[in-house]
Amino acid sequence: MRYIEIVASVPVADAERAADIMREVTEGGVWIETPFSQHDLESDATIAADGAFVVHAYIPGDADRGGAVLDAKQRLTEAGINTEIEARIVAAEDWAEAWKEHFHVERYGDRIVVVPSWREYAAKDGDVVLTLDPGMAFGTGQHETTRMCLEALEHAVEPGSRLLDVGCGSGILSVAASKLGARDVWAVDVDPICVKVTTENADVNGVTLRVGRGSMGAAWPFEVAADARFDVVVANIIARAIVEMAGDLAGALTVGGRLIVSGVIAEREGEVVHALEEQGLRVESVRAMGEWRCIEAVKA
Repeated sequence: MRYIEIVASVPVADAERAADIMREVTEGGVWIETPFSQHDLESDATIAADGAFVVHAYIPGDADRGGAVLDAKQRLTEAGINTEIEARIVAAEDWAEAWKEHFHVERYGDRIVVVPSWREYAAKDGDVVLTLDPGMAFGTGQHETTRMCLEALEHAVEPGSRLLDVGCGSGILSVAASKLGARDVWAVDVDPICVKVTTENADVNGVTLRVGRGSMGAAWPFEVAADARFDVVVANIIARAIVEMAGDLAGALTVGGRLIVSGVIAEREGEVVHALEEQGLRVESVRAMGEWRCIEAVKA
């Protein structure tokens, strides 16, 4: 099996939006190569990285290569994201290994340690260890938005909590919530690859999740009513989607429940806060990390 890899270098603030666009264009796996310096817990060394975010998207090799590139370029340009697009044919085994060098063992907050499945780590007392293989889905926690969500979950999840993860990606937040003590974790994503990878990562970590392809509202994938209530709802997606589904996100919370949203660039912070407050939520905190924001709100 061969794949066409489409690569776009984009500014930090545009990375999530570009990934969303390229996922729609390719209807396949997308991952973001981040430029941040990271601390590698395996070697106790700092891994230097710089440059723009690089968005990688993959489509089957029998697709129209030129058409896919032109479509991606047009959609990104229309969104105001200026970038040059490159494409190449890769064998499945090549892309499956190439991106692994970018992922390392990392700690989030006081207890959460994310260990890519091909790495080794000797756990310390109190560690909540997540073994993850992102596959073609987004997320081992390197991105600032995921990091902030993980650290927020560490404080928000209590033993016995019921949690919904909207846009679960690799399943990192769902698995973390379960290992932090949540008793009932639901995860949804519109990308079938994300559903598959989340399910696999749950199995690897020995946790039980309810995973479905879909989203909120009419796209709810479970037979159980879409008006199910949760103690914690987390959505690490994009600002536009958060604004559009603000009512559904608020409606999914129990009274006193906490909403954690990220994937919000700085310039859209006010828009997202306003949308949540319009739904009767009380915004308790807005955390910044680079260009990104993580917003926590409570249902009164």
